[in-house]
Amino acid sequence: MRDTLSKLMALGAGALAMYYFDPRSGAERRALLAGLVKGGLQQGRSDARQAAIRRRGRGRAFHHIPSTDPQRDARLRDLIRERLGRMVSHPRAIDVQVEEGVVRLSGDVLSKERDGLLLQVNDIPGVEKLVNAMTAHEHPDSLATLEARQEAELAG
Repeated sequence: MRDTLSKLMALGAGALAMYYFDPRSGAERRALLAGLVKGGLQQGRSDARQAAIRRRGRGRAFHHIPSTDPQRDARLRDLIRERLGRMVSHPRAIDVQVEEGVVRLSGDVLSKERDGLLLQVNDIPGVEKLVNAMTAHEHPDSLATLEARQEAELAG
């Protein structure tokens, strides 16, 4: 019994060490724990998060620091537009805007396709944040009419 308990404790200690010394999130977790120990639950969370945010830019290659790069945004916008045809049945009814990695989707989409579209776009590398400003439609008839109207406006 003691041998089993010792093994379980050693296993728990190893898991705890892996959790707090993880190269990606360990520093933030340790700062959160330190803040909790110092000042209590609520105050510790905000202090620890602020400390972790300040540390993120200090020479760590695995943290992405967003930059204002219009070419990067244009490439991301074009990539999303290119993939829309495989994600939804009416890709031209959706407008894609990208600024500093923040993607804003607007326009019209079928209700049954919206959630899948949002998940797929959010998984594209370079998307920092996704803003859903689309109008969902239950029936494809109304969506096709809107898409045809938009094409006519662009042509004329």
